This record gives sequence, structure tokens and C-alpha cells, in this order.
Amino acid sequence: MMNVELLSHTRLLSEYMAQTPIPRGAGSMQENLIEFAGRVCYRSDAKMGHNPTFIDLRIREGHEDIIEHVRFVFRVTDQPLDRDVLLLVSLPTVEFTDMGEDRWIFSMNARNIRDFWRQSQSPLAESMVRLASPILPAVFRDLL
Repeated sequence: MMNVELLSHTRLLSEYMAQTPIPRGAGSMQENLIEFAGRVCYRSDAKMGHNPTFIDLRIREGHEDIIEHVRFVFRVTDQPLDRDVLLLVSLPTVEFTDMGEDRWIFSMNARNIRDFWRQSQSPLAESMVRLASPILPAVFRDLL
């Protein structure tokens, strides 16, 4: 039976938090990083943290570039090379290592996870969304 583990995700070292406006956001550090990227793009960084639905609104508008700033690393076991794996590794910026014996390491950003879910909705995609959603609830809440 396939098993998916979240090994790592984007984090900001605590010693750098005071040197950045990212902590002023209303969400997790990762959501704040995404909000900051969007606010810089929209030239509204002075409003950082004032709109808790900022990410939801950008995703609904189709502005998903900002969610690419957060990456995830997954270990997948008992997953043969199949249509879903081939679809996943064909997405831009997805990196992977075939560990042999149906074991994989996948590194991807939040947008890759959303794109994989939309194109596959496989058990592999669902597992990745479920593991990533506690870290970025605003990015994945509309998927499950």
C-alpha cells in the first residue's frame, strides 16, 4: 500500500524573522511569505496582514505564481512508476529521485501540488494535498 510522508517544507530561520516584514501577516510563516510575495507584486506591502483572505482571492483570480514560493519534499513508498508519477514529474519545477523498489523523493512547490491535484485527483495527489494543507490552509482549502 502506498505511503506518503512530508519530509520538509519551506521555513524561515527564527534569527531572520525580525529582519523581514513576513511575520506581520495573519497566517502561518509560509502563508505570510506567499502574501508578502503577492503584496510586493501588487505594490501593497504596507497592507501586509490586513486581509486574511488575500491568498484565497489571488488563487480565485488565477494568480497562483505567488504560491510557488513555498516548497515541499515528500517521500513516497510502494508507488510504482505509473501514469500519475509520470504526470507529476512532467510538471515544471518538480524534482524527483527514483530510489528504486517503488520508492521516490519528490520536491515541488505549492502550485505543483495544486496542478497535480487538478490533473490527477489520484490517491498520490490527495495524500500530498492532505499533508501540505495544514501548512498552507489558504492555498489548499478549496481542494478537499
